[in-house]
Amino acid sequence: MALRVITRQDTGSITIDGVIEAHGERRRIRKRAAGSSLVAAKAEARQLEIDIIANGWPDRRAAHCFVDALEHYLKLEVRSAATKRQCERLLDHLGAEKPCAEIDDDTVIMLKDRMLRPDASEATVLREIITPLRAILRWPVKKGWCLDPDFNLPKIVEIRTLFLLPAEVDWLLLASASHLVPLLTALVGTGMRMSEALYLDWCDVDLIEARIIVWADRTKGGKRRTIFLTPRVLTVLTKLPHRDGRVFRRDDGEPYAEKEEGGGQIKTGWHAAIRRAGLNPDFTPHTCRHTWATWHYAQHKDLLRLKHDGGWSSVKLVERYAHLMTGGQEPAIRDWLGLSHEGATANVMRQVSA
Repeated sequence: MALRVITRQDTGSITIDGVIEAHGERRRIRKRAAGSSLVAAKAEARQLEIDIIANGWPDRRAAHCFVDALEHYLKLEVRSAATKRQCERLLDHLGAEKPCAEIDDDTVIMLKDRMLRPDASEATVLREIITPLRAILRWPVKKGWCLDPDFNLPKIVEIRTLFLLPAEVDWLLLASASHLVPLLTALVGTGMRMSEALYLDWCDVDLIEARIIVWADRTKGGKRRTIFLTPRVLTVLTKLPHRDGRVFRRDDGEPYAEKEEGGGQIKTGWHAAIRRAGLNPDFTPHTCRHTWATWHYAQHKDLLRLKHDGGWSSVKLVERYAHLMTGGQEPAIRDWLGLSHEGATANVMRQVSA
């Protein structure tokens, strides 16, 4: 098929994309247009086709392309939807024909300017650009296509991890719109990431066994996770008026839209609830996951269990939650989760099956 010019709705960037068959070989072309004009991009696409047909394909042995490394990375194992979106953004901004050997610190600076806000933190640069690039280039390095880029890693200053106390969660829920209460309760009570919760389907919820399954294509680490429900969360789920499709819905009863870059679906409602509750404006929906992890360690004092239950890839990632909360909150935490009374989960399950 001929090359086409595509304008991304989310970023406005112009991409040249398509497959060209020439000199007995078919190749995928995908690159960011040199300019910001559709007319110029179409002219660039036509000229690219003419050059390839007239002069042949460039020597790929001397310039193995980023798209080859990316395709191998995606085929190597199951990748989550979030990882795939992240790879798609890198490909859009870097270009399919970018030689692996030319990816270096200057590339990171270029991607930072194109992909991130000007005030993006060093941690964001590491998470959104450097870490995925290193993972994708691991195979080309082994194949000898390029040297290890050895990116200059930014120095990450550990910032304070924010979390909510049980009483603060109650204030938040009281100040929230009614359709957000089940979602926020589940976020605090299960530790699900926002994307995992918003796209949770009833077919993956077992109210009788008090558990849900988050499948590998929805988790950040690309691994399936089983979450056992506390009485508080189980009770909230049993009171929802529907039993099919997405579990958590907007105020009009429709499922939340799946955004290409993820996040932001409850931004307005969240900030309004935080303001009405008089809570720290720096709290974000992800603070609910920090809250769950902090409460988990406060109860169990077990980093390995926290890593497993929360779906983190290493213990190092959960060390921040150790001793984060001062002592004495354990009874309040158990009471909020509905664990204070023996047999609480069984009682809820009997109500479900009745």
